[in-house]
Amino acid sequence: MEQSETDNNILDKFNSLFYPKSIAIVGASKNKIGGTKFWLALQYTRFEETGGKTFLINPKISELFGQKVYPSLLDGDIPKPIDLVIIAVPAKMVPKIVLQCDKIAKFGVIYTSGFGEADNKSLENELKNAINSVSTSFIGPNGLGIINPYSRLAIYPGWGVYKGDISYISQSGGNLARLYMNLGPLGIGFHNCVSIGNSYDISTNDLLEYFYHDNLTKIIALYLESIPNGRKFMQLAKKITPIKPIVLWKGGQTKRGISATHSHTGGLAGRYDVWKAMCKQSGILLADHFELFLDLILVASTRPITPKNLNIAILVAGGGIGVEFTDKFESAGFTIVDLQTKTIDKLSEIFPPINTNLKNPLDLGELSYDPRLFSKAMEIVLKDEGVGSVVFVREAERFSILSKMLGIDDAQKMTIDSLSEIIGKSDKPVICNSSMNIDNEEGYHQRHEFQIKMIEAGIPVVNYIGNIPKILIQFYYYGKFLKNRK
Repeated sequence: MEQSETDNNILDKFNSLFYPKSIAIVGASKNKIGGTKFWLALQYTRFEETGGKTFLINPKISELFGQKVYPSLLDGDIPKPIDLVIIAVPAKMVPKIVLQCDKIAKFGVIYTSGFGEADNKSLENELKNAINSVSTSFIGPNGLGIINPYSRLAIYPGWGVYKGDISYISQSGGNLARLYMNLGPLGIGFHNCVSIGNSYDISTNDLLEYFYHDNLTKIIALYLESIPNGRKFMQLAKKITPIKPIVLWKGGQTKRGISATHSHTGGLAGRYDVWKAMCKQSGILLADHFELFLDLILVASTRPITPKNLNIAILVAGGGIGVEFTDKFESAGFTIVDLQTKTIDKLSEIFPPINTNLKNPLDLGELSYDPRLFSKAMEIVLKDEGVGSVVFVREAERFSILSKMLGIDDAQKMTIDSLSEIIGKSDKPVICNSSMNIDNEEGYHQRHEFQIKMIEAGIPVVNYIGNIPKILIQFYYYGKFLKNRK
């Protein structure tokens, strides 16, 4: 997307937030769990190797971990302006620190909680008045802050540096951490992650506008409990989703859940059925729990193809799991489509009528454990005009045994290489399920390794069967939205 002057202005505005060259941490102390953890996180990611500088602020100490500690943001030895100030002091002190930021700091992150979400209205109003009176822009309060692997901006020591093209806005710091630490090790990385908290200043909509213009961002993930300006949010979503998928996990879906959101971020959540309608109308992929949220983003990152219809073909080696898939998909509104006669004829040339069933769901029997035969079956089924999507099972724990039985050097590599070549030529959604054969450490590592390598090859692996029809339904709605927009 070419950058206009307006685009560049928006990008320039947030550059100091996401690519800071100077960071001051107010509230650094010997307690490593508080504000100091931000400094330790920046040491872990070697932030200063990018040319960035960190300044620790605490009037009660003069040195911490061999680094000078300054008494105040206003100290003359700290170069101004400061790109980013992280505030981690008791709630009653926060408004004073906010006022000190005026004209000397471009952005601030207020880590401290204890405002509107704690029903402390007087302190909430004091903080909002302080924020409104200064030139500095703020994230929070009650938010963890920002991760940017490209600028080595981090919020917790020991977390991996996972570069990618997802930008993530979360009203929950914990849910920000969960997504980052689950997708990152799979090879699915991030550009920016923002724990926005109560968002008294910079809003979700402000960040959406930035991510829309940001060329590094290809997918936008959202964990939201409430939105202050729903109309503006929908307008932005309709503008963004034809270019970049938005995946939303809405927290607070029940009466008690909606009530809980108030004590978390102090927001008004609204009815879940309204949110569902809004997502359909604006092309947002919607999740109702974390695991589905993760898997939707995984598929959006790996193979974001929308189904042309809800006709599904199921390829398995075993009748029981075929029944399980059939139940899940049919109850979700899919048609377990009858395969064309020519499809069945071609399959019957490869798989004899022993231990097999060539009707959908296809139980291809033990012969299909041979990667060479299974890839041929996949190619035949994908060419069936009536099939809209394909879901299949490959059991990672079997690969080492199959290599020996079939005289193959690496059955896993052969499986992935052959499938990626065939699936890469198709315009149909294809999702793999690595059915768990054994729940032990070795089996876990085998499944995890297989999932990573499949994702690298452009084939999504979703571990929980129940999520797969929900994912394809969401992509089907997304496809209809994109078609209607055209």
